Amino acid sequence: MSAGWIVALILFALVGWLISLNRRLRADLRREKLHVLEFQRELSAAIAELSDVKTRRKRLLAASTQALIIVENDHRVSSANKVAKQLFGSLDKKTTTFIEWTREHQLLELVDMVLANQKTPPLYFSHHDKFLEAHARSIKERGMVTAVALAIHDVTELQRLGRARRDFVANISHELRTPLASIQLLIETLLNKEVLDDRKIRLEIIDKISTQVEALGQLAQELLDLSLIESGKMPLKLASYSLRDIVEEQLKRLLPQAERKNITLTLQVDPEINVLADQTMVGRVLSNLLHNAIKFTDRGEVIISAEKCHTVDLTHNAADLNETWVKVGVSDTGVGIPPDQLARIFERFYKLDRARKQSGTGLGLAIARHIVEAHGGRIWAEINKTSGVTFYFSLPVED
Repeated sequence: MSAGWIVALILFALVGWLISLNRRLRADLRREKLHVLEFQRELSAAIAELSDVKTRRKRLLAASTQALIIVENDHRVSSANKVAKQLFGSLDKKTTTFIEWTREHQLLELVDMVLANQKTPPLYFSHHDKFLEAHARSIKERGMVTAVALAIHDVTELQRLGRARRDFVANISHELRTPLASIQLLIETLLNKEVLDDRKIRLEIIDKISTQVEALGQLAQELLDLSLIESGKMPLKLASYSLRDIVEEQLKRLLPQAERKNITLTLQVDPEINVLADQTMVGRVLSNLLHNAIKFTDRGEVIISAEKCHTVDLTHNAADLNETWVKVGVSDTGVGIPPDQLARIFERFYKLDRARKQSGTGLGLAIARHIVEAHGGRIWAEINKTSGVTFYFSLPVED
């Protein structure tokens, strides 16, 4: 075979090999393109999913009523919602560390415990005028803790309610213990043979026992009434009534009590004023205010007044702002109320120092407040310029 043919065969084989190689390369290229396209699809899906996760997280952070914070393992804050910023202030994520932002070392210790993969109970702490509860959870990547998610809840109101419940139990225990101790002592005295033989003393003791039993009955009734009013299970029977008639009924009932102390009861209520109210419930409010005014006034005068008003301050209901209201006042010339105690006098069982030695459950004003607010009105007290105090409450006028 000549050299020419050999060269031709080599060239032919080389061309064939190049063609085959080209085909394989093109096939490999197509496969790589498919792989790239698949990777791009997966990457796009991952980016979309990540974006969706971020969007959902942002929505979750924005919608939450809790302060939500994510702290990285280098103590940088990578995310904080609006509630958290309202709690701790504005945040510069690039330069501000968690402790610089919150200034709460207890929270930092909680974060460090979670970063160290330790179990953490809820943390309770005070921040300014709030009482807060913090929960912390770890955020892991490939089994390693990389960040901490904090959820902080304002439990100030829950703490107040818990304290109110404890105070309620303590107060009710005291209010029950006092008459029960008196009854026990009186019964022991009554069992004495000499007392049993003396009819006059025996009747006096029985009368005192009856008084203490009445006090217990009054306490039980007021507790029941307060519970029913607060739960809305004592509906108002609203109708149009003359305010003066309601006041006069209570004045007649309490006149003997005022006369025994030489206290003048003055009525300054226009007979033309009609109110849309529950007559029995409003009578109860007036009875309580008049009874207190007489009890804490040694001499002088108690004035009951009323005037029609158009004012935002007389109602809690924004829908009632255009209505006409009547402001009822019960003013006395007694010992008055210390200014720092005005805000608390409508609390259950709260008693002023002046009232500690007086009989009473400490529930009357709390019941009065609930009754007035059930009518849509307000009740408050103001210190008189000369002496004594004036209690005001508002009711809707029935024209």
